[in-house]
Amino acid sequence: MDDNGTSFSSAVTDFRRARRRADMQEILARLGGGKRSRLLSFEKVRRSIAEERLLPRVLCNIPMDAIVGSVGRYEDFNRQFLPRQEAQLGRWARVRTAFEYSGLPPIEVYKIGEVYFVLDGHHRVSVARQLGAKEIEAYVTEIPSKVPLSPEDDADDLIIKTEQARFLEDTRLAELHPEVDLSVTTPGRYEQLREHIAAHRYFMGLDQKREVGYEEAVQHWLNEVYFPAIAVIRRLDLLRDFPKRTETDIYLWLMKHRAELTKQLGWDLGTEEAAAHLWNRLYTKPRRLWERFRRFLSRVFPIKALQMSPVPTEWRLSRGMLRAGERLFPRILVPISGEDVSWMAVDMATLVGQREQSELRGVHVVNSDDKKDSAKVEGIREEFKKRLAKAGIRGRLVLEQGNISRRVEARSHWSDLVVLHLKHPPGDQPMQRLLSGLRAFLQRSPRPALVVGQTSPMKHALLAYDGSHKANEALYLAAYLAGGWGTQITVVTSVEKSLREGLNLQKAKGYLVSQKVEANYIQRRGPAGPAVVSEATQNGCDFVLIGGYGQAPLIELMRGSTLDYVLREFRGPVWVCS
Repeated sequence: MDDNGTSFSSAVTDFRRARRRADMQEILARLGGGKRSRLLSFEKVRRSIAEERLLPRVLCNIPMDAIVGSVGRYEDFNRQFLPRQEAQLGRWARVRTAFEYSGLPPIEVYKIGEVYFVLDGHHRVSVARQLGAKEIEAYVTEIPSKVPLSPEDDADDLIIKTEQARFLEDTRLAELHPEVDLSVTTPGRYEQLREHIAAHRYFMGLDQKREVGYEEAVQHWLNEVYFPAIAVIRRLDLLRDFPKRTETDIYLWLMKHRAELTKQLGWDLGTEEAAAHLWNRLYTKPRRLWERFRRFLSRVFPIKALQMSPVPTEWRLSRGMLRAGERLFPRILVPISGEDVSWMAVDMATLVGQREQSELRGVHVVNSDDKKDSAKVEGIREEFKKRLAKAGIRGRLVLEQGNISRRVEARSHWSDLVVLHLKHPPGDQPMQRLLSGLRAFLQRSPRPALVVGQTSPMKHALLAYDGSHKANEALYLAAYLAGGWGTQITVVTSVEKSLREGLNLQKAKGYLVSQKVEANYIQRRGPAGPAVVSEATQNGCDFVLIGGYGQAPLIELMRGSTLDYVLREFRGPVWVCS
């Protein structure tokens, strides 16, 4: 056999090897072990994302890895230009033999984005790739692309690029905001963005009582919905656990999650609330897992005295983080039983709501579904609406079924302040404290609670300060109320055992002076509870600011606490910082 015959035989062997590799890659692709292995179709890509004009034809070397498309023969070779048809053997082997003896002429390609589509020279590309060539000489005709296209893009990516091109063209966002990256990773999501814009345009028209133009709606949606949501996503680092997704992917997921939560809870939740809930679900550090396990144990063993210490609050912001006009309590939860004492809580909630420009979230808990449509429930609903209208604040009443304390606790996570009516304060005996539902709620509450025994104008606050972490929360709140509400502040500390307690008054004074808050300062000796109630009465204080339960539950159960005493003996509202 001559050299040509030997070379052709060797080329046939190479073809068989290439065919087996092509079959294996096809099997893996079908099993989901990799991307689809088909070449991109030039006609589909051109119609989808390419412009009409052609750039001048040039001769140059092009990278083999960027040749992933074909003009008319995208079914004959796979993504790596391995032959997919047995009938290609003769042609492929002849090209392989010619390559060895005389080399090959340049191929002919089109370029769209960073991708090359073979017009003439498919077998030459296939042979060159199998021989390990990194580049090949080609005549290149470039067609400008409306959106980026890379060699890593597959069929789904092409669909996404097509949808992106149409979306950007329709919204003109590529012209108006070329710096904004609205890329996604799944087909169909640009249609979801269109739906978001359409809904936003509809509600803009309702709010402004006029026809809103599409371009105006797009701009308003971008500034008022999309950008704020992206800011929250970045602040909470929601992309951390999804490195292959984009910010727009997470935005759409967040909006879907928000809609689901709104339907579930009956409240129109804000983007930050929904994002915080997502963050809480995704946050898997060991400390958070341990906190969840502790909460699970407290529900499995519901003896109140044995429940874990309160979950650390996350409601307080440092004063420097509050932007101009921002409030600490934009969402207020108030449980309503329908009794007179619960309407006093509603009155106090509306008072706080007026000063904080809050949304009032009422919740009424019933025992069974059949009571949700009762005359009593309808009366509560109408009375709630009437009081909101009179106060000039917005809000909504929702109905829940089950254990009152548990339902209110679950809802409290979606609010910044819980306003409770004081019907049964904690007793002065251990067993009475053990059975106190109010005490159990305040121990577990993730948010501050305003406990209302009687209404008051809340103009003069007595701050009970003992230097503890939760007392510092109350101290911060006192400074906030003094600065934002004009509340008069009187600070009371009590020296019971150690000289260190005598320094608490100076600590409180130092902080309030740094916040430019003027206050009255009183130091008493003896038990703190009687001192707080006595000084509040003598100084005309109409509500008390105090830290929540801070000691070990069993110790506080047996000995009682300052908070128990104040709730039992003081008649006005008590603001408990958990």
